Amino acid sequence: MTHEPFIAGASAPGKIMIAGEYAVLEGAPALVGALQTRARALFFETNRSRAPETLRPLSKAPEAAQTRALAETHCGTVPRDILLDVASLRHGDRKLGVGSSAAGAAACSAAVFAWHGHDLEQPDVSARVLDVAMRGHRAVAPEGSGADVAASALGGVVSFRRTGTDTFDAKRLPWPKGLIVRVVWTGQEARTSNLVRQVRAWGQSDPTRYTERMAALTESAQEFVAAYSDGNAERVLSCADQYGEAMAALGRESGAPIVEERLSKVRSLAQEEQGAAKPSGAGGGDVALGFFTDANRARRFEDRCAHAGFAVLDATVGGPGVRIEPHLE
Repeated sequence: MTHEPFIAGASAPGKIMIAGEYAVLEGAPALVGALQTRARALFFETNRSRAPETLRPLSKAPEAAQTRALAETHCGTVPRDILLDVASLRHGDRKLGVGSSAAGAAACSAAVFAWHGHDLEQPDVSARVLDVAMRGHRAVAPEGSGADVAASALGGVVSFRRTGTDTFDAKRLPWPKGLIVRVVWTGQEARTSNLVRQVRAWGQSDPTRYTERMAALTESAQEFVAAYSDGNAERVLSCADQYGEAMAALGRESGAPIVEERLSKVRSLAQEEQGAAKPSGAGGGDVALGFFTDANRARRFEDRCAHAGFAVLDATVGGPGVRIEPHLE
């Protein structure tokens, strides 16, 4: 089946890690949210004269290129160029750290399925889109957990756990009543793969301490997911603070700059407003999450962040996963 003429392509949200960093690689549960700064995979004729400047070829996005090839194996070829737009997941020439490669892979998978007439809103279709995007992304970046790809494909907030090398469980959970979250960009880029490699190298040199640290993170992740699943917003704040401290301890012992100066400052600003904050992702900079149950305190936290030179992103946590893009903007 060929595409309908109105389909310009498909899009997928970025991600924000809520809990489970590092421990998810050892089989612990994680929470990851779809962040509504979206990657778009769009169809164009070979003559690209009308393509916006923000679009780039898949040759510069290997995870998306690999995903396209796998999706076409499943669905059939797409006789068009697919160009990728991840401008909303960047701040100028710098990555925000909200999963642009995962969102690009999910969007590319969805675009191929949409071209061939599959309804992306159907759960069985989104599951297939996720499976293809997961395998395409992992073929290029095998060190990741895949939680980011799950959030980009499924949307909402996803409870994610690896069950094997190539298998996982992922399901959406409702947002707890009264929980307020703010996404803060520190202005400092960080590379997840470098931090993960540094932690794992330390684990090889000191396996006993590594096992102890991962056990602490796993227990904290389990408590976080349980509090979130129960809808206990106050408990989520406590768990967020606990997980942030466990990540800081991992950084101190491994020598990796997980909770560096900027992230530590964001955490202090949240605590001054009786909230909690932790790194989102591997740390080293990028983004942090602030958690609150009082809207006024959350607003004051935003003001404190602005005064300290940090940007609070105007992006919704949760919301739709992959979807058709019927028109170019």
